[in-house]
Amino acid sequence: MKRRSLLSLLLASSAGAAFAGGRFGSAGAGSLRSRAVLVLLELRGGNDGLNTVAPIADPLYRQARPSLALNASEALPLAAGLALHPAMASLLPLWKSRRLALALGVGWPRPNRSHFKAADQWATASPAGEGTGWLAAALDQRQHPGPLLALGPAGSPAMEGGKALALQLSPEELRGRLGASFDPAEAGANAVLRQMLALEQAGQLELQRLRQQLAPLPPGIEIPRGSLGQQVALALRLIGSGACPPVLQLAQGGYDTHASQPVRHARVLSELAAALAALAAGLERLPSRPAVTLLAVSEFGRRLRENGSRGTDHGSASVALLFGEQLPDRLIGRYPSLSDLDERGDMIPSLSPPELYRRVLQRVWV
Repeated sequence: MKRRSLLSLLLASSAGAAFAGGRFGSAGAGSLRSRAVLVLLELRGGNDGLNTVAPIADPLYRQARPSLALNASEALPLAAGLALHPAMASLLPLWKSRRLALALGVGWPRPNRSHFKAADQWATASPAGEGTGWLAAALDQRQHPGPLLALGPAGSPAMEGGKALALQLSPEELRGRLGASFDPAEAGANAVLRQMLALEQAGQLELQRLRQQLAPLPPGIEIPRGSLGQQVALALRLIGSGACPPVLQLAQGGYDTHASQPVRHARVLSELAAALAALAAGLERLPSRPAVTLLAVSEFGRRLRENGSRGTDHGSASVALLFGEQLPDRLIGRYPSLSDLDERGDMIPSLSPPELYRRVLQRVWV
């Protein structure tokens, strides 16, 4: 259990009752759709949305990126003059079947170009980058007990700061032993320490329960190699268990492409596409499939103009990916103008992170 979550829970007057006897309270008003699962996939480093989904016919695109612009004969046509990076070809079946949508021009106006500050802004849905994580706040607003489970290697602040348990069970931790158990009685007369130990104990018990209930992988699924593939495999086992937490988090790094972008960006996008295709194939093979919605976001986009190292530097508006069953719209928002830039020369976002989150949560919550 994350320390930030623990300290936040200590301040919540209802925390003790919520975990009494190792059980979670009732969902209350605004509950999840039956067995629905929301998956947050964080693309860390600042994904270049302009080359993920390119305005392939816009001459300004090629002027700004003489060596980085996608080859028009290799890019994958989508709609409205947009084309997908060829490394993501395995996602075309999802696009054609309306299970993949693209949110265009997502970001903050004049975003902070620091990875850490920008990640905090996205995590809290706040320009200040402070406060409760947006996923934790969503569960609190609906009085849902959680838990929220991070499968990525470093957890996620988007899940922290609320009343629900924010836990981490990475593939590496799955293979190892859980931490030492805690006995609140050891705190003696120290009420604060006793509550801390009780919460840690609740987290350990919940992780143990999840591990014991993991389902085998669906047959015939080819899991991609690498960290993201392992996280997808664990997510499928959790979802197939019938007792999956309502919120899961995955993470993929490698998107900070300041230099040698063509090779590096193609590699991470190929890994991303293969992982999402494997997730979709695995869900199709589950005997009892819950409603799963996945949102993939990055802390910022890259600049319009390429730099002198065949790369791109930290910029603004980017692209988010949305996966789910029969999405009503395959394009959300509008592509940012390449001619109408802000005073820093960055593209101007057309869809804020809070608005994107609101639209996603509308799919998940009753």
